[in-house]
Amino acid sequence: MAHSLISWIARNNDFDTTPEGLFNSVNLNGPNIQFHEHFFTLGGFDEHILLYADAKQELWAEHLLTFLRRQHPERQIRTELLALTNVIDLAEIKTKVETWLLHLTSHEITLFFSPGTPIMQLAWYICHTTLGLNTHLVQTRAGKFSPDKLPALMRLDVERSTVPVTAIIRERQLKLGASTSTETAHLIGDSLQTVYRRAGQVAQTDNVTVLIRGESGTGKEHLAHYVHQQSARRKGPFRALNCAALADTLLESRLFGHRKGAFTGADRDTEGEFKAAEGGTLFLDEIGDISPALQVTLLRVLQSDEIQPLGGEPHKVNVRVVAATHAHLEQQCEQGLFRWDLYYRLAIAELELPPLREWSDKEREALVSHLIQKQQRALHKPQPLQFSDAARRVLMAHSFPGNVRELENLITRLYIFSPINNPLVQPEDLPSRLRTPTSVLAAEPLLLKDVVRAHAVRALTSHKGIKAQAATALGIDVRTLNKALKSG
Repeated sequence: MAHSLISWIARNNDFDTTPEGLFNSVNLNGPNIQFHEHFFTLGGFDEHILLYADAKQELWAEHLLTFLRRQHPERQIRTELLALTNVIDLAEIKTKVETWLLHLTSHEITLFFSPGTPIMQLAWYICHTTLGLNTHLVQTRAGKFSPDKLPALMRLDVERSTVPVTAIIRERQLKLGASTSTETAHLIGDSLQTVYRRAGQVAQTDNVTVLIRGESGTGKEHLAHYVHQQSARRKGPFRALNCAALADTLLESRLFGHRKGAFTGADRDTEGEFKAAEGGTLFLDEIGDISPALQVTLLRVLQSDEIQPLGGEPHKVNVRVVAATHAHLEQQCEQGLFRWDLYYRLAIAELELPPLREWSDKEREALVSHLIQKQQRALHKPQPLQFSDAARRVLMAHSFPGNVRELENLITRLYIFSPINNPLVQPEDLPSRLRTPTSVLAAEPLLLKDVVRAHAVRALTSHKGIKAQAATALGIDVRTLNKALKSG
């Protein structure tokens, strides 16, 4: 079992600063350095994880990490950002630390109590006494306060709760309710679990923009909201705007706001979406559709964290931007339609949602079951929707170009038109496009890449979404099949 030492980086004690409060040097008498000097080897630790609470402290954290690694090259030491909006907010710190610690259930954990704010120390204490993990709580005493003038390590022995970890988690989820449960569709299948796991990691780094790729209907806004809920900004607002739905001038006004008299019809001051999202997250859908002029403005905002309302003065904003697109932005950049510098700024962290046709049969079945239950609750239906074997085969053979949204709308429609007491769906109850699908090859004209993709989709559908079988039938490998599916 790995033995992990965990502590906060103490900005006021681990570093010497200038009179202006800027970084000067690492403090050799700081708590984390002194722990390595006197106690790390005795504790039998396999690693030391140094936590810091603000992305702006990254450079400070790197200085401390570099010093410790230089002094102790044989030791496993790393830093990790646990982004907090308020370092004296017990509820936020406790929630963040609990979630993070529960990823270390297989470890022996020593929580170094001394560094950090008093509220951070209280959060360690609560986690140690209630989570039921294999944790120890320790603190150090400086040599000047010890009789022998040597630093001392003290273990804090306190009474711990006997409530199991699973009960703690369940209680926490019930208390947080819908605020942390942005529906559970993201938990269905390996295809989405991987994406949402990465989204959770991205959420911990508060100051980076995120670019979500995916076809229409794949759930890009849902994923953006998940990033928001998992981040330190979850108590702030989440705002969403479809950039493709507005003309250029109107979009600029919606984003940045305007002052009274800025243009004809501007009869009052209006705050934009950036201002409305202060302290939270702004989701910009279809970012690939904004004009070149607005691309320049948005790039400047992302670089400076500063907006200028139409007719107003510039001012700072604290907003995380999550953008989304169904377009091939790299191709648009090559064609001169989208700025490379804005693309690189947006794509610091990229997440890609797979289309429904690439899900396995098992994953699609699970999604259908989830949507049936979800819509039954939403529509207050006494009986869950059921499919005959024949209807289910037709349903599973459809490629669903509209992805999850198309499937969800279909389930809703079937609930509406099915008998209340016997909601059994037969093939004839399904839309004609599912029962007698028109070949995508019938549409003219088609580019070669469209023909290739259509043939790959048909092969995947006929083999029930199993890529290995579809690739074998086509005489290609799975990697080539994936390229064909994405070529349209």
